[in-house]
Amino acid sequence: MSLLALGLGAPAWAIAVAPLVLLFGVCTAIDHIFGRDHRNISLEVLMELEGDPYYRRLLFIVTGLFALSIILACGLAASGLFGPGQLIVFGIGLGLIHAPLVLVGHELGHAKSKRDRRVAQIALGLIGYGHFSIEHNTGHHVHVATPRDPASARYGESIYRFALREIPGVFVGALRAERARLARKGLPFWHWRNAIAQSWAVTAAMALGLTLAFGPVALGVYVLICASVWFTITMANYTAHYGIARRMIDGKREPCRPEHSWNSSFFFSNLLFFNLQRHSDHHTNAQKPFQTLADVDGAPELPSGYPGVFALMLVPPLWFAVIHPMLLKAVDGDESRLNTGRQP
Repeated sequence: MSLLALGLGAPAWAIAVAPLVLLFGVCTAIDHIFGRDHRNISLEVLMELEGDPYYRRLLFIVTGLFALSIILACGLAASGLFGPGQLIVFGIGLGLIHAPLVLVGHELGHAKSKRDRRVAQIALGLIGYGHFSIEHNTGHHVHVATPRDPASARYGESIYRFALREIPGVFVGALRAERARLARKGLPFWHWRNAIAQSWAVTAAMALGLTLAFGPVALGVYVLICASVWFTITMANYTAHYGIARRMIDGKREPCRPEHSWNSSFFFSNLLFFNLQRHSDHHTNAQKPFQTLADVDGAPELPSGYPGVFALMLVPPLWFAVIHPMLLKAVDGDESRLNTGRQP
């Protein structure tokens, strides 16, 4: 959108804010124009889609296109077109727009194929988030909707407080998990088989290439893009399980069920985010490819797609005013089903 604005001769400030307008304005509006879609595919079609290589190839292509987009955007940022404030707004907006790279890494990181997991490392490495898949698979899916999970937001916790807990928590959890995995193989942490380090190598190569091609301004914008992507995924995590807890039953956590994830059935944003908003089905069937995820009964429903709720949560009093009545209704007023952060 920024390149389109540039081609149309728009002023620098309009080009800088274009990514923010695209996500929070255009995408949210389109979401509510198309509305919700609760339809699911038939079993026969589902079996065909599961084995269709088109969707894997699509994720590979998206990874390449996003890599090219980051390079072009950083080159544009280094062209001298923007002032300092405009550069910051532009970088933040680009991070929001490029956050689907993490969703590509999320999808391929669950795959059994080594090739797919390798592409996941590349996708995550492009935005400096190489630790994500490890903690997500070994930590989040185990402890989801409990106080032990740094990626499950607690009742009454603002997005900003959550970010201060979630971002370092996920990072440290990934380092611990990878250190333990390598130790079981008799390998030190700093070994070429370290999956996090492999992805970091992609990040380092990207940063070096941008610096050599466009200079330090491009590197600064690239760092800002990565930071913005991290925060955008933090917003997605905040949304996915906000305030919901799996109860303790006979001394054990109940299994993760549809009611432990917030879903959104808005048609357009589900296309944008590879059906991530059908989150309950993903936690029930982690190996299920994104194109076959179902809209399941029993899951609480968000008032908008992710672009809309992202804008809402940035103003915590407004977020709490909207989501708390919906949350209390979803748990039937049972406070034992609220994640308050207190261990049982």
